Order: sequence, then C-alpha cells, then structure tokens
Amino acid sequence: MTATLTFGPPEAAVGRATFAALAAQETRRLVLNPVFLFAVAITAWTTWAGAGTTAADIDTVNSYPAIFLGGFGMMATFWLTRSMRASEPVVGVAPVTLPARTAALCAAAIVPFACGCLALLAFLHFHPAGDPGYGAFSPSARIAVLAGQIVIPALGGPLLGVALGRWVRFPGAAFVLFLVLYGWVSLVTILSMSHQNSTFVAVLRLFAPFAFFTLHSDAGGVTAWRGSPWFFLGWQLALCEIAVLVALLRGAEGPVRPRIIRALGIVLAAAVILLVLAGTGGFTHAVTA
Repeated sequence: MTATLTFGPPEAAVGRATFAALAAQETRRLVLNPVFLFAVAITAWTTWAGAGTTAADIDTVNSYPAIFLGGFGMMATFWLTRSMRASEPVVGVAPVTLPARTAALCAAAIVPFACGCLALLAFLHFHPAGDPGYGAFSPSARIAVLAGQIVIPALGGPLLGVALGRWVRFPGAAFVLFLVLYGWVSLVTILSMSHQNSTFVAVLRLFAPFAFFTLHSDAGGVTAWRGSPWFFLGWQLALCEIAVLVALLRGAEGPVRPRIIRALGIVLAAAVILLVLAGTGGFTHAVTA
C-alpha cells in the first residue's frame, strides 16, 4: 500500500500548475515576437556597442531602453493580448478565466524587466554612478534616476500594453499611445528648460512614465532639475500596479471584481500622493554643477 501526502487543497495545486503553463506559453510568445526581438536588439546595441558607450551627455542615450523595451514592448504585448485567442487552447491546460489569462500575460513582462536590468548594468559599466554627467544628485539618487529611466519603463510599457489590449479594440491604439506619450514627455521637458524652478512644471514633467532629471549645457555644466528620483520611482511602480489591476478588471466576476476595484482605488490614491511628493521633493531649485 502506498500513500501520497498533499499539502493544501488539490484545486490550489491545479491552479498553480495551470497558471505556470499559461505564463510559460505567453512568455514564449513574447520572446518570439518580432517587435520585441527588434526592441531587445536595438537596446543591446545602443547600450553595449553604440553611442551609449561614449556619449558625454547621458541624456542622449538613457532614453533608448525606455523607448524600445518600454514603448515597443508595449506595442508587442498589446498585439499579443489582442491575438491571444489564436493561441487557444493551450495544449494540456484546462479552461481558465479571462483574468487568469491576463495575469499570465502580465507575468511575461518579467522578460523585458530582466532586459532592462541588464541594460542598467551595461549603462553603469560605461557611465559609473560617480560620473559628473549625473549632476549634483547623490550616488543613490543617481541609481534611482537610472532605474526610473531604464528598468521601470521596461516593465511598465509591456504591462500597459496588456491593459490597453484588454480594453481597446482599435488595432493601432498602442502606436498612437506611444506617440502621445513621446510627445508629452518632449513637451514637458521643453517647458522644464525655461521654467526650471517652477513646482507646477516639475509636477507636469513627472506626470509621465518617463522623465529627465538633468540638462547638459553647451558650456559643459550639468543642471539637476527639481524633483525626487525616489518618489518618482514609487510613482512609476504605482502606474505599473494600476496597469495590472485595470487589465485584470476585464472579465473579472463575482467577489473578485469589487476586490480589484478597491485595490485600484487604493493604488490610485497612493499614486497621486507619490506624484506630489516627487514634484515637491528633491532640490528646491535647479542646481548646476
């Protein structure tokens, strides 16, 4: 006679196995997506072999991972989310709810996040935290700036693509949103150049998934703008959580739906607080070093 010991309800074990299979399936789809592969290739070239290895003005290159891993990653996950019906049924996986499939898609964002971490390490290799190109920020604040410009956008962009794909039917929505975000960041950056000490403009500049914190002048000086890199990092993470919750809300039923709505309200409130702290924290005025 043999006996088998099981820990926890059998349904929980089956649910974990099902989710793992779904997450692996969606991760493979993302890794093999041509748009994502292009984004990874361009990011690798710009950080390891391109202008990122020699540029004196780091602001000319630190946005590349956000543009490609974040922006192009958003477009890739958007199209994967819209086309996920073509991948069903997954062989060997029992039918699951729509939020479960959404969670699996969100789990696949670990791949661009890992690529963002590697890009950060490469950037620090060629531009150490002690580089004067970071301006008057402390070494820890410099790491926070880079994490917010390289790593978090690589995570948030794909998560935003999943949320967009769940709720928007227009096939070009991700590309349009990419252009809108790019235009907004460019606009508030230009405003910051002429209103460096304005709290309102600082909040506007940080009201985005990506923000610049320094300005390099032709004379060689580096101006550190207002704003707290650490609170901005918290604001970005809150945006990532909002994207996940909005995506999960699609198709949620029963007691799960009100839980998601309550969590969404809490995260939205936290995001507003973090944005205000990010805009009012840090230097009280622009500092040139």
